[in-house]
Amino acid sequence: MTVTRTSAPLATQAAAQAITATGLRKSYGDKAVLDGIDLAVPAGTVFALLGPNGAGKTTAVKILSTLISPGAGSGAIRVGGHDLATDAQAIRAT
Repeated sequence: MTVTRTSAPLATQAAAQAITATGLRKSYGDKAVLDGIDLAVPAGTVFALLGPNGAGKTTAVKILSTLISPGAGSGAIRVGGHDLATDAQAIRAT
């Protein structure tokens, strides 16, 4: 089922992304906990991140909320239209 908000035109909603991450990586020493995660969450949607213990869910959320830094080699990460690498403060403010 798809639910759409009526406050903005459908074309605007389709183009807007709340979160995008390409090649999200994180390692602790030689232990890779995230290895190339791609994620796209459209604005105005409800998103659930499910997986078994140790799958990297908490690590991904901590990176996206700027609590920890992504690993070397991570691609582009945007939250609320702000680039995580260059505008982390704006992400924290939203």
